[in-house]
Amino acid sequence: MIFLLVYYVLLSAGLYVTFQKADIQAWKALIPGWNFVEWCKLVGRHPAHALWLLFPIVNLFIFAGLAIDLVRSFGKHLFWHSAVAVVFAPLYFLYIGLNKDDKYEGPILEKE
Repeated sequence: MIFLLVYYVLLSAGLYVTFQKADIQAWKALIPGWNFVEWCKLVGRHPAHALWLLFPIVNLFIFAGLAIDLVRSFGKHLFWHSAVAVVFAPLYFLYIGLNKDDKYEGPILEKE
């Protein structure tokens, strides 16, 4: 249980800095549930897509898809970027948010 709490706090911190970089109000990353809705908007998914995170097993695939779409929205299209985003999402989001070279390119799903 402690692991999940620490993971969620780190994920919120990672989303906080990536939201800042994407010109979204960063405080939205700190509200449980609302951060996932904003995350869906950030990558170009419908906000109701975040509701799928409430269903066990399905939420693993939705989370992985959102993590991959987020790094692709910041111009990271290599396989290893996607793999690291799925496995180490909170830390990689912090890295993207704090790295001055990474720029938000807009919702990736709208570009496809």
